[in-house]
Formats: sequence, structure tokens, C-alpha cells
Amino acid sequence: MSQTLRHRLPHGIELSCHVSGPPGRPVLLFLHGFPEGAFAWDALLSHFAAPEHGAYRCVAPNLRGFADSSAPSEVSAYRAKHLMQDVLALIDAEAGDQPLAALVAHDWGGALAWNLANAHPQRMSRLAILNAPHPAAVNVRHVMGQMLPDAVFGCLAQA
Repeated sequence: MSQTLRHRLPHGIELSCHVSGPPGRPVLLFLHGFPEGAFAWDALLSHFAAPEHGAYRCVAPNLRGFADSSAPSEVSAYRAKHLMQDVLALIDAEAGDQPLAALVAHDWGGALAWNLANAHPQRMSRLAILNAPHPAAVNVRHVMGQMLPDAVFGCLAQA
């Protein structure tokens, strides 16, 4: 069963997180998609925290703007570089100087995780992305007869 805790990050953002497993164990970090939240991972947090499934420290934050996490009013505060700053600070808080055992991410969390893995590969041993294309794939300008709007995938290039 997961618990909820709040991480106050050094740059002032607070992330509400669902956690399972004792601190000090290898960390699995789970990033949710839109419009979900940390709750989407609860079953997996409990599963992978169990001794027979690895006894990991499992952490699923509500990203900024979701649930009880900080929700800055400025739209610019939700750019990928700020979300990456949040996740890196959370990794520091939960894993210290050790790399994550794995970063697992879905949808919008997957887009964030691709950027994080590209910019900071040393911060994780493994990466699992569910339902989020690699950033190189979204560079395609024409899909099924329709132009992709720059605004939809422009966030990937602004990390």
C-alpha cells in the first residue's frame, strides 16, 4: 500500500508523492501522464516495493499543477525545463547520488522522461516509456495528411 508525502524541493516547489517501500532502497520513479496523477501508479508502487518483486523504494510524484503539488500561476512555470528541475531535485531527495534503478513514465510524463534521459543519462540505470514517442519521431511535420501544430510538441525542444 502506498503512502502520501510531500517533498519540498530546494527551488521552492512542493511535490505531493505517492510512495511505497522503505527509504534507502534502489528507487523506481514513476511519472504520470495528462490528466492523470500519481494515483495511476499505486498498484505498481505496491507491487515493486514487495520483497518478492525487488523491494524497491517506489515514488510517483504528482507533477507541478496536479493534485496537492505546487501550482504556479504563470504559464511559463510549466515549461519542460522547470518540470525537469523538479524531477531532478526529487531524484536527489529520494536517491541521493545514486542513479534511479529505473525511470518509468507515461504520456506527458514520458515526454518529460525522454528529455531527462537525454540531458542526464547518468541519473538512471533504466528508462521505460509508455505511450510517448521518442522526440525524434515528433520532428516529423506531416502525419496522416495533417500538419502537427508546433505548439503541441514544441515543449520537447524547450527543455
